[in-house]
Amino acid sequence: MTINLKSAQSPWSGLEGVEQLTLHPINQSFNKEVVIPGSKSVTNRAFILAGFSEGTSKLSGYLKSDDTYWCMETLKNLGATFEFIGDDILVTGIDRNQLADKQQVFIGSAGTTARFLPGILGTQEQSEITITSTEQLAVRPHQTLHEALKQLGVQVKYVEEEGQLPVTIKGTSETGGKVSIAGNQSSQFISGLLMAAPLFNHPTEIELTTNIVQSAYVDITIEMMEQFGIQVNVSEDYKHMTVEQGQYQGATLPLEADLSTACYFMALAALNQSTIKINHLNLNSHQPDLEVVDILERMGATVEKGEDYVVISGPEQLQGNLTIDMNACSDQALTIGTLATFADGPITITGVEHIRHHECNRVSALTESLTQLGIQVEEHQDGWTITPGEIKAATLDTYDDHRVAMSLSLIGTKVDGLTLLDPSCVSKTCPTYFEMLQNLGISIDYK
Repeated sequence: MTINLKSAQSPWSGLEGVEQLTLHPINQSFNKEVVIPGSKSVTNRAFILAGFSEGTSKLSGYLKSDDTYWCMETLKNLGATFEFIGDDILVTGIDRNQLADKQQVFIGSAGTTARFLPGILGTQEQSEITITSTEQLAVRPHQTLHEALKQLGVQVKYVEEEGQLPVTIKGTSETGGKVSIAGNQSSQFISGLLMAAPLFNHPTEIELTTNIVQSAYVDITIEMMEQFGIQVNVSEDYKHMTVEQGQYQGATLPLEADLSTACYFMALAALNQSTIKINHLNLNSHQPDLEVVDILERMGATVEKGEDYVVISGPEQLQGNLTIDMNACSDQALTIGTLATFADGPITITGVEHIRHHECNRVSALTESLTQLGIQVEEHQDGWTITPGEIKAATLDTYDDHRVAMSLSLIGTKVDGLTLLDPSCVSKTCPTYFEMLQNLGISIDYK
């Protein structure tokens, strides 16, 4: 019941039919402005909460990507309606009394949907819903979340392999109560429990047995739940959370730009002795990748922060001889890892062991890619020490991982002839990424 990765491509994909591309540097400084598309993390949270709200929500600034498309399609198959009006979407919530007794939904490769949806489906007593996905997503870690849901009275049955998708979810009359779960594997597990909690049959109490990883993403979830009418009580150390029963109410929300995507353009400026102004950013955002601004400043970039923008100007030489803990902003560990190859000394990145379990083993993927380019990399369990050196162009695998593709592309803006295979994987979060690079003057050949 798992489906080939290419099936995750959607009408919102980019680079259809492109098997590889080769980048060519601009070879001169530039001063440009860019506007970043919406956040995948924020969009999928908003879609799901709107889909399980009473009434109609109005969402603006949403992201059109593969992951958000399949999240939307899943909710539509369950009975939500999505109406596009200009740049807005009107989302009318699911009538839970009309859910089919048995139903199957396909979520593509969307890890956020895989972690946010099971719990909230487990609040439906009369409906047994099977979640299917691509093979890539099926084998990613899910069991910690599913075991937590079982503690809360949800029925969870694996269709094929234990701990993997596809999985069948069904609620019972006795959902809710107290649950214990590790916090150091994925903040998405915690967000999935929180989003479901108000719809269980009893108040819910969540206890974390370890420190939490990437607590900022839990903050995003809590803030959005509040915007849809639900309050969460959380301790300062995030180890204790309580959620009363309630019903989500439709809301009108502008959704934030994606700071993760913004980081690639900040890094591009830092790497190419250029200046990029990124507009329409929320610099008070909980999105943790905002920390990259400070990391780039440590590496020698000049930073200017405005009310809703940031300007990054690159130095003549990126600074190395640094150790950087990127646990909180681990989605950008590959980005800083690629910049490290151009620094004036080694850079050690720590705190990112958990990214071994994302779309691919990202720690090993960067090691293999930089080694193929001639760079000395010492791989650690939780990161790398990367020593700058002369880079030779090569053809690199993207491992069907958008973060790998976007990070390695930065090297191609400095080293002529770098080729990336399967570049369309960027459609997971930013289908227009390579088009945006071209608009900044980077030459790209497509095949």
